Amino acid sequence: MTKMFTGSGKMFQEVQILPLDDEALGDVERRIKVQPHFLGEPLVVIGEAIDFPQVLGQTTHDLLALDTMGRTIAISLCVGVADTDADTHALQLAAYVASLTPEDLGKIARSFISRPANDSLRRSWEEMGVEISAEAVELTSLLAATFSRDAADYADLINAEQRIMIASEDFTSRLVNVIQWLVEGGIGVTGLRYRKYLVGGQEVYFAEQIIPRVDPAVDAPDHGAIRKPAETAEPWRAKGRIWHVERLTPTIGSRLDELLVMMRPSTFTINWSNKYYFWVRGSRRNLRIRTYFRDRLEIGFYNAAASSVETFLAQHDLPMEVTTVGGYSDSPFVSIVHDTVIDERWSRMLNDWLSGKGGREIPSERRGEAKTASPQGTL
Repeated sequence: MTKMFTGSGKMFQEVQILPLDDEALGDVERRIKVQPHFLGEPLVVIGEAIDFPQVLGQTTHDLLALDTMGRTIAISLCVGVADTDADTHALQLAAYVASLTPEDLGKIARSFISRPANDSLRRSWEEMGVEISAEAVELTSLLAATFSRDAADYADLINAEQRIMIASEDFTSRLVNVIQWLVEGGIGVTGLRYRKYLVGGQEVYFAEQIIPRVDPAVDAPDHGAIRKPAETAEPWRAKGRIWHVERLTPTIGSRLDELLVMMRPSTFTINWSNKYYFWVRGSRRNLRIRTYFRDRLEIGFYNAAASSVETFLAQHDLPMEVTTVGGYSDSPFVSIVHDTVIDERWSRMLNDWLSGKGGREIPSERRGEAKTASPQGTL
């Protein structure tokens, strides 16, 4: 047991960590169905273990959810210290779901909310105007209502990709290594640690994502003696990212995720903002990512002339239109829309820019003179 001050600072309040058993885990599962944002991002649950008897045992605490981009998420809930069996459950569910059509998932969602235990969730969906027939839930309608989007935004996106989430009180080092290996292989896997506390006689739940924790100051390649000052880096898929993704259409949100993954090798830190842009800071140059419009991303090459950016893009076989945006005279922009192909050319170009490769003299439009890229970056 530990102790802490209350908000008034006039008395101590006892805080006790409560171990979870299967009964308490069932309570967590019921709460997550109604409030899935406990898992760290906007989600909507559409299935549970009983919906997948051919894949999961009846006693497991596994859920199926959809995220804001229409991707399915296989969620494995555990008590105690999770090991690789939890990972296996989630992998089996994700692999099975990958073979299903949106219509199949709509039928699963209909069966899910038809159970008496999920009646409050069914009433909530009906109050939001979700289209529910006797056979299936219209998932585009569900996602549009849940995330305040247009149903047309989710055309051809539902179950186009699958993710995995493991939530437990703790993780074995073996499971951590497996998850990290899957992430490095391009599989969308996250690990969430949650705890139950007793604070002044009241039960309190706390959750935090711990795997993968992308800290660019640690993950960036070694640049010798050149190091950025220590600062708190945002975990991957943290709230800063979610604030921007919620502004975008699902397709453009997916493009943003692709770019963030591509830039990781040359990213020192990401400075999220609750404005219309955020910063990606590399070892020598920076990018300003603008999310002002719902249907496009604007990539700004900070402190460079438009002509030099055009040349830089052409060198990477990306002959794109470079524009200026009012109020951002220091950042020429290129736009990414729903049909923009994000491939290895983009990966090479973005990492070359952030690391300072290919274009040692970058003409500065703001200062009207050539500037040699600084090892510390231009802030």
